[in-house]
Amino acid sequence: MNTGTSLDGILYHEQSSVKLGELERYVITYDLYEGDEIPADIRLDSLWVKIENTTKLSYKAAYLLGPFILYCDLRTKGYHHSQKIISSADKPVFQSNIQAQQKFVAELSLHQIKQRYVWIVDVVSQIIFNKETKINYEISIGNTKASFKKKIRSTSTLNTQDNTSYIGLQVQKLTTADIWAVPKFLGTSQKSHLIILTHGFQSNVTADMEYMMEEIYKAQVNYPDERLVVKGYMKNICETEKGIKFLGIGLANYIVNELYDNSVNKISFIGHSLGGLTQAFAICYIKIKYPEFFQKVEPVNFITLASPLLGIATSTPNYVKKSLSMGIIGTTGQELGLEDSKFGDKPLLYLLSEGPLIKVLTRFKRRTLYINAINDGIVPLYSSSLLFLDYSQLLDKLGGQTTASCDPLFQPKDNPVTPGDDNGNAGDKTTNTSSWNTFWKAKGNQDDRKSKRLMNTSVIKSMKSAVLPPCPDTEYLLNPDTRAATIIHDKIYTEKDLPAPAAAEFPEGTSAQGNEKKKKSKKELEEIIARRWHKGMHWRKVVVSLKPDAHNNIIVRRRFANAYGWSVVDHLVGAHFQGDGADILSAPDAAEPPDEDVDIASGGVEPNKLFSWLTGVEDPGTYREGVVSTASHLASSWIRRHSSVTD
Repeated sequence: MNTGTSLDGILYHEQSSVKLGELERYVITYDLYEGDEIPADIRLDSLWVKIENTTKLSYKAAYLLGPFILYCDLRTKGYHHSQKIISSADKPVFQSNIQAQQKFVAELSLHQIKQRYVWIVDVVSQIIFNKETKINYEISIGNTKASFKKKIRSTSTLNTQDNTSYIGLQVQKLTTADIWAVPKFLGTSQKSHLIILTHGFQSNVTADMEYMMEEIYKAQVNYPDERLVVKGYMKNICETEKGIKFLGIGLANYIVNELYDNSVNKISFIGHSLGGLTQAFAICYIKIKYPEFFQKVEPVNFITLASPLLGIATSTPNYVKKSLSMGIIGTTGQELGLEDSKFGDKPLLYLLSEGPLIKVLTRFKRRTLYINAINDGIVPLYSSSLLFLDYSQLLDKLGGQTTASCDPLFQPKDNPVTPGDDNGNAGDKTTNTSSWNTFWKAKGNQDDRKSKRLMNTSVIKSMKSAVLPPCPDTEYLLNPDTRAATIIHDKIYTEKDLPAPAAAEFPEGTSAQGNEKKKKSKKELEEIIARRWHKGMHWRKVVVSLKPDAHNNIIVRRRFANAYGWSVVDHLVGAHFQGDGADILSAPDAAEPPDEDVDIASGGVEPNKLFSWLTGVEDPGTYREGVVSTASHLASSWIRRHSSVTD
């Protein structure tokens, strides 16, 4: 490392770029002094860091090529949201909307005498629509804020190894691959627990679920004899309009052909939004195509967060329904709208809820749904909760009543769902569980403001808050005591807790007037699908009340911009990754385990007539893209001739 300060006051400088799903991390270490003695002439002059989005200003309007926006945050290495921060100089700072030619400048405060300071700077791409474009940026560290006003003449004055020229300053750069590398395992066991993270629509794993990955790895201390391995499938980015089957098959083959080896003895799935259905299809596909997989690998956790498990056919605005049926967002939109007809008169989500998936799901130790009660205009409450909930209790909690304790280790094993409280303590031995439609019919009061909060499905508002999320204030970031409780409902629901169907039981596809065939309404289809998902198993349903943007807050898409979801990720890790002995949540189901392979006709040999909708090879043209992807691909052909955003 060169010693002394460079002539222009810049101590470190680097040019770099990030593409869709990429982030880069800079670990900045500064030794205030060396040795054991504190120098008499020590000075506490702050350093400064600047990140500048150097993408050409003309690309700011090219939204479908990007958008060309950066997210940046700065925090001390020891920061954790569970700890109260006393000194404001240690507060994290962030900016989620750094446009082309804009800057993020922050102070690296030296406010107390200690030998070493360590800060972490994350630079994250906010590109959504295009895999080929990139965002160029520069990062600089200066000894004064004014040093950034000077134009950097050349990096030749800086050390060619680490670009630093200041005594005591070290900067370590980590790429996306470095950040996602599996941490070193200190145990001696060769066994591994594979944890699959799956992103949602127009999203990605490596940037959008990076925070969750890091929090899960912190639970490794609970597994001295088992290595946690967190992975995500990246080849579905920019492909999410092509349909759940396309996405699920890609994920399934990735798990079986690329991730699985003899060390893998357990597997868990965590899916956000559309990712919940993607992982469900992948599980079903593996069950039929690779029937030996789940004989070798124990399924542990099946978790979804704000996932449209029943689609979004009802309780959404008419313009959204029309857009889905027209294929505005491709095959995926038609499948979510229960409008797809590739497999006869049965929508894909209906077929997915049949035998194979349910048989595998019953084998998972834990099945948990995380559900947004409000401020999620993307996925309606009824769909992410599998229709059946104690809606009356939800309204009471939204009305301001104290949230009951939701200690994940305090769930009773017998008769866990009671209307008394979230822990199943006091109260009757009955349940107020109802379906969404039944609840609203009984309510009969459309002017009830509390009730309408559950009906909030404004797609436009949600899209706006996704691009420009309402950010937490400084007090929220520094003081855990000021944060309102977010988990308002936490119960285990079993098949026996479901209310009886509204009409008498008739074979699916027949009417109550007789055996005459009658096309099911979408609401009827949703209830059939929901009841199938509950067949022979229990579900833990955790309903949360988050501020906008709730759909992305629930996974903490960005560490600080989506900080309202911290408690949800804490709950998820605490409830599902506490070691092999923490199995209180996996209460036994009443039903006997179903016969494993009674309905598998061909053992993976094609064509599998019973499951051709699942394993049949599709013409690539059947995986239709939507308007956004088509426009983005057209734009890509243009930008290939403009290398400044792709090379």
